[in-house]
Amino acid sequence: HELRTPLTNVRSYAETIREAGDDLSRETENDFLDVVISETDRMTHIVQDLLTLSRLDSGRSEMNMARFPFSAAIDSVLRSTELEARRHKHELTHDYTENLPLIMGDRGRIEQVMLNVLSNAVKYTPDGGHIRVTAGSEGETVWMEVADDGIGIPEADRSRIFERFYRVDKARSRESGGTGLGLSIATEIVQRHHGSLTLVDRPGPGTTVRLELPITQPIGGEDSHE
Repeated sequence: HELRTPLTNVRSYAETIREAGDDLSRETENDFLDVVISETDRMTHIVQDLLTLSRLDSGRSEMNMARFPFSAAIDSVLRSTELEARRHKHELTHDYTENLPLIMGDRGRIEQVMLNVLSNAVKYTPDGGHIRVTAGSEGETVWMEVADDGIGIPEADRSRIFERFYRVDKARSRESGGTGLGLSIATEIVQRHHGSLTLVDRPGPGTTVRLELPITQPIGGEDSHE
């Protein structure tokens, strides 16, 4: 279904352009072509995400494990989302120290998880919202939370948001190019690191997502490649 819908749209707009010929204004033709380009981009993202999931499921996606500063990874992801947050007129704040522990993990993959969670908050919080990133460490675990003041996730959807292809706001997800696979990929990556990605129950509006990771990884485990 996720591939069929954009394919159907591409075919429909392409046939309209061909059948209308010179009767179609240049402006309308360009609008239709923009839709075709957008839908093909969406199909590309879906295929890329499916390939990523396939590699993770089969164990063929090797984790490049090395020690790295947890706070530096958060810094990098915040820089990557600042422009998009400003575009949506969001207030993006953070509260964590720069001396969080070094952790063992695949930094690129962990940043992919962080970016997915933070990007979702930016995209799905109504314009002019507040998004807050906090982080810390407890014992042998580091954590990061991304909290927004948007409309939140309905109770009926909360247990399903990490499922593949599941999208709470399907219309807005299509507008933003969402595939419904980002959080499931993030969950797979976190599980490969023996961590967790969960929704936090908090009173009031908004959504809070919490990432927890062990500071060290099991010796000799399937994901302990260096």
